Amino acid sequence: MRRKSLGDLKIVVIVDMEGISGIDDYRQILSGNKEFEEFGKTQITEDVNAVIRGLKAAGVAEIRVVDAHGSGGPSVNIIPEKLEKDVKLYQDPNIFQRVKHAVDKSLSAAVLVGFHAMAETKDGFITHTITIEPRVKINGAPVGETALTAFMLAEYGIPVIMATGDQALVREASALLPEIETVQVKTSTDRRTTKCLPLAQARKLIEETAVRAVSKIGKVKPLKIKRPAKIEIIFPTKEHADLAEIIPRAKRSGENAVSYMAQNAEEGEAFLYTAISLANRLRLKPLLAELEKLEDFRKIEKAFMEKMIADWLSQ
Repeated sequence: MRRKSLGDLKIVVIVDMEGISGIDDYRQILSGNKEFEEFGKTQITEDVNAVIRGLKAAGVAEIRVVDAHGSGGPSVNIIPEKLEKDVKLYQDPNIFQRVKHAVDKSLSAAVLVGFHAMAETKDGFITHTITIEPRVKINGAPVGETALTAFMLAEYGIPVIMATGDQALVREASALLPEIETVQVKTSTDRRTTKCLPLAQARKLIEETAVRAVSKIGKVKPLKIKRPAKIEIIFPTKEHADLAEIIPRAKRSGENAVSYMAQNAEEGEAFLYTAISLANRLRLKPLLAELEKLEDFRKIEKAFMEKMIADWLSQ
């Protein structure tokens, strides 16, 4: 196959938020908080801009940016009007569809910006896998969002050439993909505590590394896994696993665990998100219990149910 010239290169930049430069407080990554609106959104945008500048300097022809952080609100984190020009930004209403809409086999490589280490990593900032409670394994090995994203991209023949985050993320990404270029923008001691590089220094490192990462295209290979892949989710309680177990072909693999044999990455991803969405229903129970204590709760509940039924009957 003819090696692509610089003029042919297309790169997708997939962006999370916990590993973004300057982010050192969970309030900065949650939609609706003043810290998110006034600080966090600017930082994620500027980290992405640094990558874009580096990729453009290296001669990349097309850049796609996926806003992939679920902030708990509308999940729109990057500020479009402050983003570098001539890139395609994916902020579809359904956050789970954004990567799928952005990737195809014409892409040369991917860059992961602002990622974090997997669940149960002791020295990483806000470490988790997909959401705050479960752990995930593929073919018996613990994995985080870096591996899950890399596996999905491999379905399209896309290698990951660069990742940014704290030292725990850099360690995890480097072990997974030894040829990858990385940028450590902060040093964490636990899930709550991290020390960030000065913003100007971090962005300079990101831009310089993006230039260097382009030279890795053709050297870093897409991540391969054995098929079918056994996807296992270990939940915090038996009740979580009870809900996830109802998925067709899912099997109980432990008191708190459910597994699934996936033929490809898309099937595995569908299982993960469906299982976690089902189990997350338990997280709403304490909230509902608090809402039921409010004086007007029953009146609001009754009006809601009546409207729902009326809308249904009118169809």
